[in-house]
Amino acid sequence: MLGSATGTGYADLMAPFRDALADEVMTSPTRAGTLSLEVAPRHVTVALADVQLAIAEGVLTITRAARRRARRVVRPIGARLVVARGLPSEGVGIWLESRPDQVERVFGAEPRDLITSADGLTALRQLDRLVRRMTGALAALGGGVRQALEIGPAGDRGLDKVLFLDFGDHVSLYRRSLFHPRAVRVLDAHESGLVVIPTRSGEVRITCRSRFGCSVIGDYVRFTTPAGDDLASVSLPWVSRGDRDEIARRLGEIFERGRGADVDRGPTT
Repeated sequence: MLGSATGTGYADLMAPFRDALADEVMTSPTRAGTLSLEVAPRHVTVALADVQLAIAEGVLTITRAARRRARRVVRPIGARLVVARGLPSEGVGIWLESRPDQVERVFGAEPRDLITSADGLTALRQLDRLVRRMTGALAALGGGVRQALEIGPAGDRGLDKVLFLDFGDHVSLYRRSLFHPRAVRVLDAHESGLVVIPTRSGEVRITCRSRFGCSVIGDYVRFTTPAGDDLASVSLPWVSRGDRDEIARRLGEIFERGRGADVDRGPTT
């Protein structure tokens, strides 16, 4: 735990954030140890193994244990800080949008193995409750995000995960490129059927009004016309075929959501 090699305790490190008494503390077993969440009127802290995060007054402080002394990094919270649930791993990750259209996973935890751990199911229920509380405590920093999912293989670094942000009327997809630590926005899909794909030469804009126009071929999520002609595609090479299928399914859902809204509104005159 932090402070064992430095002589500095956790309470001392968190002292700047303890100007108000904590009103709630929750813990949950995870694959890497006990995950703890502290929610107070003016700060939220999250800790697991040798990593601790403190969020207070628009600032994120990341403290990591080191042999000689703790390393602390202070980051301003820009556009958003979101809590994403893992799919299919059921883990949790905290993602920071540090630059426009770029996000990085600053914290992660994976649940205990449900097969090899005797208390795996109980631990997962505890993690579910903790994540719900964490999400609610940090909701104001989400920048309008209603739901966040990290899709991809289990792991604490998140380099091979795709971040899926649902804003209600549209979704955004973020993917890491090779040799880059941050994930960049690669797609926006709107209820209207509009799909916006950023490229180096500008934005590609297409219209896909049906879930049947969104499919997977190889490493790509593909958008097609009702006749099957290609409109555009986005490469998602770091996740499995099943993960790409799930992403395509969720993109199709937002197109169907828009069609349903059009039906509810009825014909216009």
